Amino acid sequence: MIVAHRGASDDAPENTLDAFRLAWSQNADAIEGDFRLTKDEQIVCIHDEDTSRTCGEKLIVAENTYVELSKLDASAYYKGDVAPQSIPLLSDIFKTIPNNKGIYIEVKCGPEIVPALITAIINSNLRKEQISIIAFDDSVVKALKSVAPHIKANLLYDVALPVDSSELLDRLKNTKADGLSSNNINSKELINAIIQASFEYHSWTVDDSKTAKKLLEWGVNSITTNRPGYLRQQLY
Repeated sequence: MIVAHRGASDDAPENTLDAFRLAWSQNADAIEGDFRLTKDEQIVCIHDEDTSRTCGEKLIVAENTYVELSKLDASAYYKGDVAPQSIPLLSDIFKTIPNNKGIYIEVKCGPEIVPALITAIINSNLRKEQISIIAFDDSVVKALKSVAPHIKANLLYDVALPVDSSELLDRLKNTKADGLSSNNINSKELINAIIQASFEYHSWTVDDSKTAKKLLEWGVNSITTNRPGYLRQQLY
């Protein structure tokens, strides 16, 4: 699977509806976005704890309501010629997803988001097979799987070699995760260890076809990229 990192973020402002719609037009298999909980418990798509980098004005996401956040321009940082973009709700992003495509929901806050996340998933028209939750925080994955074991959840891990694969496998088992998603693209041994233990292995963020082809040969389940259209053309 080719997964569009924050949408087609090379060609549009990251984590905006335009970026996600563009990813579908570039034939991505799935989109990946970053999600946080607002003060009024709405789930919004933004990577950072505050809005300064992308919007040019600083509001802390967890300390402001969605109405307050929605007034900002989420494309203010982008150097291309684009129309102003608001910070989207997860529910609005769900509506863009075609029937045969999926979404990787990266939780950037803590497990407090899980009840609202489950509600949003239930209220969507998506099948469970279309949704994967991903998080660096073990407690998020554990909380999600404890209340919704049927929803796929993968643990994110920033690999610095050498890595203890046995420790990682223990974490996957403890959290009841379905797999691991990591940034390391040079450790075939790690990928083999994860896959042989019956877990999925996903890789990010890969923008060159040579690396992508290598990872496909090694059996990864998905490749997350800023350039879904380019990678699709190069690989298939």
